[in-house]
Amino acid sequence: MKCLIIAAGQGTRLRTKSGVKPLVRLLGVPLIERVIRTAMQGGVCEFYVVTGYQGEKVGSFLKQLAKRLNIAVTIIQNENWEKENGVSVLKAKDAMIKPFLLLMADHLFDPAIIRSLQEQTLNEGEVLLAVDTDKNNPLVDIEDVTKVCIKNGHILNIGKAIDDFNGFDTGFFLCTPAIFEALERACKIHNDTTLSAAIRVLAEDKHAKSVQTKGFWIDVDDKKAFRKAEKLLCDKLIKPVDGLISRYINRKFSIRIFTPLLLKIYRGITPNQVSILSFVVGLISSLYFFLGYAITGALLIQLSSILDGCDGEIARLKYMQSSLGDFVDAILDRYADGFILLGISCYSLTEIGNKEIFGIYCSPLFVISISVLAILGNMMVSYSTAKSVVNFGYRYRRKWIAAGKGRDLRLFLLFIGGILTYFHPIFAFLALFIIAIQTNTIVVWRTFLSWNCFLNNDSLLRNKVKAVIFDFDGTIANTMPFLTELAVKLMTETYDISKNEAEKRYLETTGITFANQIELIFPNHPNNHEVVTTFESRKLEGVFAHPIFSEVMHTLKYFKNKGIKTFICSSTKQEIIAKYARLNKIDDLVDGLFGYKSDFGKGEQIDFVLQHYKLQPDEVVFIGDSLKDYDFAKDKKVDFIGLSRIFEKIEFQKKGLLNVSCLAELIKLFDQSEKYFNSFEKVKL
Repeated sequence: MKCLIIAAGQGTRLRTKSGVKPLVRLLGVPLIERVIRTAMQGGVCEFYVVTGYQGEKVGSFLKQLAKRLNIAVTIIQNENWEKENGVSVLKAKDAMIKPFLLLMADHLFDPAIIRSLQEQTLNEGEVLLAVDTDKNNPLVDIEDVTKVCIKNGHILNIGKAIDDFNGFDTGFFLCTPAIFEALERACKIHNDTTLSAAIRVLAEDKHAKSVQTKGFWIDVDDKKAFRKAEKLLCDKLIKPVDGLISRYINRKFSIRIFTPLLLKIYRGITPNQVSILSFVVGLISSLYFFLGYAITGALLIQLSSILDGCDGEIARLKYMQSSLGDFVDAILDRYADGFILLGISCYSLTEIGNKEIFGIYCSPLFVISISVLAILGNMMVSYSTAKSVVNFGYRYRRKWIAAGKGRDLRLFLLFIGGILTYFHPIFAFLALFIIAIQTNTIVVWRTFLSWNCFLNNDSLLRNKVKAVIFDFDGTIANTMPFLTELAVKLMTETYDISKNEAEKRYLETTGITFANQIELIFPNHPNNHEVVTTFESRKLEGVFAHPIFSEVMHTLKYFKNKGIKTFICSSTKQEIIAKYARLNKIDDLVDGLFGYKSDFGKGEQIDFVLQHYKLQPDEVVFIGDSLKDYDFAKDKKVDFIGLSRIFEKIEFQKKGLLNVSCLAELIKLFDQSEKYFNSFEKVKL
C-alpha cells in the first residue's frame, strides 16, 4: 500500500530547533525519517512525500534516505505550502488512484497503528481515521488537538472547536481517492481546504469511518511536545531483559543524562563508538586499581557499566541495531571485564596478600586462586550461554541463578567493593570472592540444566528409534503458503475477520482437518460447510502444483538405508496424499501413507502404525511443523520433533521440545544421537 506523508509546513513553533520542521532532529534522527522508518515497521515500502517550505533541502534529504533504506520515495512539491493541509493532499491526487495511507511528518507513533489501518476494509468512497478515544492521554495537547465525535464506528463531527467529542484525531488515515473529491467539495462549498473539512463532507454521507488506535502517538508540534516525545522515546529504551541494576540504577543515568548528552556532543555518534568508549573507560578503571586508587577505579567501573547501556540505546534511537554491533559489544565487554578483574586482583594481592587481616593470615595463593576463579567464572557465564544456543538451540530463561542477566550486577558489586576500600582494602577482595562464587555457581547450575534438558528431550539418545512418522503439509509437501493464502482468502470473504487475524488463527490451528479448524475458529457459523467445501475443492485443484521440499528425497532415502521405517500421516484426504506421493515419486520410499478418512484422523493413524507394525511408542518419533501435531504425538506417548517453518523455534522451546529448522538438521540430529546411543550400549555391555 502506498503511503502519502504531508511535510510541507514551516513549523514556526519548532524553528529554534532547525530551519525546517521535517528535518528537526529528535534524539539524533530527523522527524521525517522517524515517520518513514516507523511506517516501514508497519509494512510500508513505497512513499510519496509532499514538501513545501525549503522543499529542495527536504527533498535532498529524502533522496539520500531512500538510497540508505532501499525504498521508493516520490517527492511532490507544493508551491502553496502556506495554505491549509488539504492543499498538500490534493497535490498527490494523480498519484493515488487506489487506497493509500495518509500520515503527517511531525507525528510519532507505534507501528501497530499502521498495521491496524492496513487490516481494515474500505468500501468505495470511504475514508478511515484512526481515533484516540483516551480523553486523558497525557501526550495530547487538549488546547490544540483536533477533536472527533464518533458513533458506531462512524464520524459525526470533527474540528478543534467542537464541544461534543469522544476522541482525538491522530492524523493517521486510510483513504480511498474519495478524499480528493471531498477536499474539492469542501473548498467549493465551504471555502475550507483542511482535512477536517473534507472529513466533515464525507461524514454527511456516512463515508467517514473510524478505528480505535492501537499504541502510542504524539504530535510533535511545539517545544513542549518535543520534550514529551524525547521522554516517550527514552522511556521505551528499557528492555524486558534488563537486570535489576540496569533497570533501576544504570538506565536512570544513561537515559536521562549520558545518551542525550552523547547525541548532543556528536550528532553522528554510532553505537560501536560508544561500545569502544565504554571499553576504554573500563581499561582506565583497571589501571587505577593497578596504581592503588581503588575509589577512582570503582567510580569508573560504574561509569563504564552505564555507558555499556548507552550503545544499545543509541542503536535503537538511531535505528542502527545490527548483529555485528551486538557481537562487537559482547567481545569488548568480555575484555573489559577481564582487565577490570585483573586490576582488582592485583590491588587485592598488593594490599592484603601475605598480611594478617583481623587476626587472620591472608595467603597470596588464596588471593590469586579466588582471582583466577572470578576471571574464569565471568568468562564461562557468557560462554555457557553461547554454547547452549549453538548445541541445544536453548536459551536460559530462568529468573534467578541461571538467567545470565548478571553483568550489571557483577560490575555494581565491584563498584561497591571499590568504594568501601575507603574503610579497608579487604572489601575489594570480598567483591572478587562473591563474583567467584556467583559466576561459577551459575556455570555449574547451567551444566546441570543443559544435561537434564538433553536427557529429557533427546529420546533418540535413550531409545533405539525404529520408525519415523512425518506430517504431510509443511513437512513433506511445500503446500502451506498455498493453503494459508487460500484459507485466509475464504475466511476474510465470508466472515468478519481481518487478513492478519485470519492468518494467525489458521496457523494456530493447523494440523487438524480444515473442517475442524473452521468450526474451532467460527463455532456453529451457518457458512462453515460452504467454506469447507470450497476450500477442499480448490485444494484438490491446486495442491499438486506445489512440490515436495528439496530435502525430502534425501531424508527418506537416509532412513531407508538405516533400516528405519517411515510413514506419512496427515489431515489431508487419503486420495490426495496417495496421488501426490506418486507424482513426486516418494511412494516407494515410505512404508505407509495415511491420509484423512472418516473416523481415521491423525490420532487413529498413529495408533494404526503402532499396532500394525508392532512398535512401542518410545520407538517412534513424529516430525511435524505445528503444535497441533505435538498434541497428537503427546496423546499417543510418541516423541515429537518440531520443524520450525510456520512456527518459530521459540514456540517449540516453550514446551521443552526438540526442534530443527530443516530436514537436513534432522539427519544430523539422528547421526549424532546414533553415536551417543552406540556408546551408551557399549557402556551397558
